Amino acid sequence: MASSEPITLTYLTVDVFTSTRYLGNPLAVVLIPASLRPQLTQSVKQRIAREFNFSETVFLHTLDDEARDGLSATSREIDIFTIEEELPFAGHPTVGTAYLVLNHLGWKHVDTLVTKAGPIAIEPLERGEGGRVKATIPHAVHVHRQTLGGLLLGSGGGVKAETRRDLIEASLSDDAEIREAELNGPVVSIVRGMTFLLARLPSLEHLAKVSTAKRLDFNKVGGLLDKGEWEGGFVCRYYYVPTEEERRDEKSGRKEFKFRTRMVELGFEDPATGSAACTLASYLTVSGREVGGARLALTQGVEMGRQSEIEVETTAVVEEEGGEVKVKDLYLGGTAVVVTKGEMYVPEEPVASRKTGTVFEKRLIEKYIQENHKEPGTDEELDVEDLLPIKTNRIVRPRPPQFTSIPSMLKAFQDEWDALVLESYNTRQQLARTREELATALYQNDAAVRVIARLTKERDEAREALSRLTVTASAGGAATGGHDAMAVDSEGLPEALAAHVDQVQAEKQKGRKKRPVPEGWATTEDVCALQQTAYTDLPVTQATSLALNAGYAAVGGLDGKVDLYSIEAKAHERSLEIGEPVTATVWIGNKVVSATSRGSVKAVEGGVETGSVTEHAGAVTGLAVHPGEQILASVGVDKGIIFYDLQSLQRVARVYTDAELTSCAFHPDGHLFAAGTQSGLIEIFDTKTLQRMANFTLGAPVKTLVFSENGFWFAATGVGQSSVTVFDLRKEGDAARAKELQTGDVSGLAWDYTGQYLATAGSQGVTVQQYVKASKSWTEPLRTSTPAVAVQWGDKARQLVAVSREGVVSVLEPQQSE
Repeated sequence: MASSEPITLTYLTVDVFTSTRYLGNPLAVVLIPASLRPQLTQSVKQRIAREFNFSETVFLHTLDDEARDGLSATSREIDIFTIEEELPFAGHPTVGTAYLVLNHLGWKHVDTLVTKAGPIAIEPLERGEGGRVKATIPHAVHVHRQTLGGLLLGSGGGVKAETRRDLIEASLSDDAEIREAELNGPVVSIVRGMTFLLARLPSLEHLAKVSTAKRLDFNKVGGLLDKGEWEGGFVCRYYYVPTEEERRDEKSGRKEFKFRTRMVELGFEDPATGSAACTLASYLTVSGREVGGARLALTQGVEMGRQSEIEVETTAVVEEEGGEVKVKDLYLGGTAVVVTKGEMYVPEEPVASRKTGTVFEKRLIEKYIQENHKEPGTDEELDVEDLLPIKTNRIVRPRPPQFTSIPSMLKAFQDEWDALVLESYNTRQQLARTREELATALYQNDAAVRVIARLTKERDEAREALSRLTVTASAGGAATGGHDAMAVDSEGLPEALAAHVDQVQAEKQKGRKKRPVPEGWATTEDVCALQQTAYTDLPVTQATSLALNAGYAAVGGLDGKVDLYSIEAKAHERSLEIGEPVTATVWIGNKVVSATSRGSVKAVEGGVETGSVTEHAGAVTGLAVHPGEQILASVGVDKGIIFYDLQSLQRVARVYTDAELTSCAFHPDGHLFAAGTQSGLIEIFDTKTLQRMANFTLGAPVKTLVFSENGFWFAATGVGQSSVTVFDLRKEGDAARAKELQTGDVSGLAWDYTGQYLATAGSQGVTVQQYVKASKSWTEPLRTSTPAVAVQWGDKARQLVAVSREGVVSVLEPQQSE
């Protein structure tokens, strides 16, 4: 019979993406000579991987004599196993094995690793221990249309909306800014079946707050991935924070980034995720139209004490049809360090003879059958098909000595009975306490529900009464004793201001049709050349609004202040004390007007408050100035639209709508007024009478809207949307949607004077969308990674001024040639 000596295999463990032992991502590599390959079945490999208990284990198939036969073959086959299953491909096992083959084992002639997903080219960047290697990664990059925020507000996906909403809400971070990044982050697949939600966070402090306890099984949600071949597979969240300003290599034209990252999902964190790093690099290349490619240096695993350094490079190509930028080549690189080396016994596989029931070791009995065709110890013929595998979930251990006599067994039974009775008594006591606590909790919950129901009813009744009634000042104070009178329905503008609206409309319409582009106005090349030339951190915290006038910017924040910033000097000038959280700001002449979360509208001129009025029964959410600069408009959560005389800051007109209002804007001719609602409608009103003229459906609570100077377009975006929709006032229904621009999440919009350029501001950066009238098409001449909540055009569209939520003002201008 064959030798009974157990089979031994050589193994090594390496820490990948680090040159320091006990950092990086651990990996086990088992060397399998060609002669032993038939002995290593799938089940044996799976048992070995489970024994190592690493995230992945690699089985490297070698030649029987590498020193003699190694130079004849330049490729080596590898199998990648997790503790659950075999994978066709994974990033960190590929880099770790490539380092082991090229630098530790010294097989310099090997240039390919063959995986179940196909061959992967490898090459050394540095020779010797600690040298870096890189691998060419297979890819099929696809950016999905849906986001987590859009899924939260939408429908479909085969899951009930309420169930899906509960699953998503439970998985989101408690931190507001991390939550916003998770809701608005793009969903990108690097290959079919491997998808990541890319969440850009504002700081390393936010990255440290990411919790592994917030779990979301994306396969149970449904609807996040595009239909068809892109559905299903592994999906998780990948958080990243820039640690340095991005820059471009002048020689290669490649954009260079540095990030700190974390990969967290389903209750675990990965020290290094090569596939996620490749996904992020591919997305930045495609979305940023980086024709020269991108190079990323990423640090991951810091928070769990396993710091890893990952390198990713991409090259790009522009498609002839459509002009889209695609990833051409994708490279993953890094180094590794050997931690342990040793030998392991191959797990034995017991089998039983179907004929006699005798138990054999599978490897030995198969060898014996091959030579003798009989069962050992008998003359009966035996085939391999007669062997039955023996499977057990546990090992039956021998009986302890104390259980070998009747008295000792009786004592054991008595001890077990006593322990069981005591446990039953304790359980009954705990059950009684739990019942008492449950009864108290149910009583308190019932009382709370009754109070909430009563308060909700009273609130709804008050809102309904407020939406039907308005309060107007008496025309003659003496006639009414100086008291206010109640008036139902909307209030139109006084005759003098209505005539002013007609006059402004006539002047604006007459000059618009043949209005030339002003001399010196920015060209497409000028906009493409915009770069950040100033980066100033203002005292204001939690910035909400931005207004420009005569080379100065006014930035309002929730700390109750408005900071004035000199664009020319690139410096903070002074702060205006408003005293209430500022939600919106406009600048007319020398007067800065601010709206607050307490329903007030305040005007400041020369540093002195010149007027204050509180007409709203809740937060003011938007301000707008009529083109004639004699009328100011405000909207709020109380569903009210209020017009003021800008000189006296007194109310001159008011109307209530059916939903809370979130934003507003005047038409450039001044005869129309638009208001965005929480219900996703954009209402159009006649400025003189405040009568509804039309409405447009955005499909999500409106964040912001702005009219184009061409007179028939306006742009808007909503909560949870990753696009900006351009509407045509001349059309109705779905036909009114002139264009949907894929910009990422947006919180601020600004159209230039010529109507060519639409600037957007969001957590993923500032972009400029250009409408080319000659070809009737849209292009994107500019995209930056500067996060912002608001943006405005500067002088002759040669400047862009943006402000982030943290109060950082960024000025973008064409780079001055030396």
